[in-house]
Amino acid sequence: MIFSAPIFLYLLPSAGLPVLFHFFLKQKKRQLLFPTLMFFYRTDPKLNSRRKIHQLLLLLMRVLLILLILLGLSRPRFQSAMQMGGRISVVAVVDNSGSMSDLVGNERTKLELAVDGAKRLISALGESAKMSVVTLVEDSAATFGDSLTSDRESLLSGLDGMEPTHATGNAGRVLARAFKLIQSDSAAGGVVHVFSDLQESEWDADALPAELAGAPIHVYLHRIESKIRQQANVAISSVQFPRQKILPKHPLNIGVVCRNNSGVTANIRLNSIDNQGNKNTQAVVLEPGRSQIVEVGTNPNAPGYHWLRTWLEGDGFSADNEAGIGIFCEQTAAVLFGGSPEDFGVLPTALSPDQYGQFTGMTSTFGRIDQIPQAVSERPILTVTTWQEIGSINQDSSVLRDYVEKGGNLLIVPSLKITNAKGQTPAWIGADTKMRSSYPRGMKIEVLEQRSGFWNRIREATGAVSLDNVSVFTFYPLELSEGCTALFGIDSERVIFAHRKLGEGNIYLSGTAFDPRWNTLPLTGLIVVMAQSIALEGTAFDEDTMLALVAGERPEGIDASGGQLEVLSLVGDPIDFSGRMNEMPAFPKSGVYLIRSPDKEQCVSVRSSEKEGVEKFLKGSQSPALAQIAHTIVDYDPTEGLQKYHYGQSRTVELYLPVVLLATLALLAEGWLANPIRARAQETKPSESPVTAEPMDISVAEPEREVPIGRGAG
Repeated sequence: MIFSAPIFLYLLPSAGLPVLFHFFLKQKKRQLLFPTLMFFYRTDPKLNSRRKIHQLLLLLMRVLLILLILLGLSRPRFQSAMQMGGRISVVAVVDNSGSMSDLVGNERTKLELAVDGAKRLISALGESAKMSVVTLVEDSAATFGDSLTSDRESLLSGLDGMEPTHATGNAGRVLARAFKLIQSDSAAGGVVHVFSDLQESEWDADALPAELAGAPIHVYLHRIESKIRQQANVAISSVQFPRQKILPKHPLNIGVVCRNNSGVTANIRLNSIDNQGNKNTQAVVLEPGRSQIVEVGTNPNAPGYHWLRTWLEGDGFSADNEAGIGIFCEQTAAVLFGGSPEDFGVLPTALSPDQYGQFTGMTSTFGRIDQIPQAVSERPILTVTTWQEIGSINQDSSVLRDYVEKGGNLLIVPSLKITNAKGQTPAWIGADTKMRSSYPRGMKIEVLEQRSGFWNRIREATGAVSLDNVSVFTFYPLELSEGCTALFGIDSERVIFAHRKLGEGNIYLSGTAFDPRWNTLPLTGLIVVMAQSIALEGTAFDEDTMLALVAGERPEGIDASGGQLEVLSLVGDPIDFSGRMNEMPAFPKSGVYLIRSPDKEQCVSVRSSEKEGVEKFLKGSQSPALAQIAHTIVDYDPTEGLQKYHYGQSRTVELYLPVVLLATLALLAEGWLANPIRARAQETKPSESPVTAEPMDISVAEPEREVPIGRGAG
């Protein structure tokens, strides 16, 4: 018997108060006057004995009522131990996180030992035991139901197909589920067996509250030994998606961050393959504790969803070596020109030779400058206008500014057609032009800030950054404010091309037109690279359509409007799911998945967890995560019998409700005994007509003494 509030047991002696009152606090006797004819009334000779029995029963009910109330307040529970024939409830937690794929003795993995331990535990339990299995990492390929069962065959068959994942487990979430399974059974209490390597990232967490267990549950953690690796371990720690618009036939590079988490120099290979069958391998040398960004290239040939699979080879641990990368390639993107084609020279051709996107995926649209505020609502990837036109809409430029701040790109160039004075440039542009300069023989142009992101993209596309053969004949020197970066010009005092970041977008400022009469850029292939780099920048990784997760995580923030979601696998283990958002499973392994809602699609990229390769495991006999819950850590022994851990363990039955019901019955019985139904009046009345007599003062004599008759509890 167990009491949750044993302090009330100290009050149990108070149940004897009714006995004390009955025997020691009787009402004092006093003499009474009564008629002498009372001796002639008919009386029951058994009346006195019945009255004594009645009072003893009443006394017993009062004592019993106090006892039951105190027992109920102490919250009693009854345990039925196994050696007493009790039925045990058991949950086996199997660690299927990435670290369990490591090899131990006899060339077996830690997960194989954990599965064998769970199988031996299930086989050793009796027919009356109820049990279940929970995995440390949620995996839709390994499910064992939502309740305890006595069907051992189904549990054993479910363990046969278990595989290690690429994720890090959550000990608190898994134990809460195990406790809930035990508590949902008909009687609370039981045992939880955990088969794990006890990696610190999973078990060295904040202490779980004692209330989580709820009932007397003991947790046994069977620690599986981990061998020290001799080889280096390199993990894919993150993926850097390109910050550009993804269009067909535009190559892009994706950064894969590799980190050496060991103390040994690593010589590895980063492999990749995309959905078009393109393969690539790069050799990487990493010093201990260092990270390196390795760029993986791809070139989508059609609109739609595309994927890449990357993985490392050559290190000592593989569960943190994989990453799935998903991208969405749009069919076309619009470039809006605020003016006529004659204003912009060769720039429209460099962006879209046919204006319909057949070659570059970009379409060109021309219109008046006063139509720009309406046109930018369609979110073009680039808006091009002239200094003359931007000055004419100074008071109506708020829509254009909002477009830039939200991720749009704006390019301002001199007009080839309009040479008259321009209006006042809006202050948010951050720059203006000075007086026009002309050099008939031309002036050499030089790169002013080679470390800028603009020149880095040019370098990736062409292999070098050079303007040695470019000359300028006519230009407007730029007057730049703070925050602008000069990209090229004659010198630092005569800047011709500059960049300014505004919000999430970009503003490019040119003091020269893209025409052979103004400079020689149109005569080189550099104009095409520059123009398309400007157009594609900044609108890159759309978080509304592309998500990046670590294995074991669930996507958040998906608005399905109460409808059904569907998950499809593009690359990686299949997860065919259809249901509501709160029912969506986690992604246990790396891959690329497509989530479809009634009005939207999202591409999810999943990489393996970097934590799984870290060789830090719990030592000692206590787990910080279970500091407030009864637990024992033992080293796992494949030859050890597990039945011994259940001796003395029990299932617990809550007795609070039965005690309350008994107290209620005792209260009803006490009330009935304290107010009995009176005997018929005829039994106590004389059969003859009354006779009057004078009252007498009578006392009843016993041997040797005289005892007055009076009222009393006795």
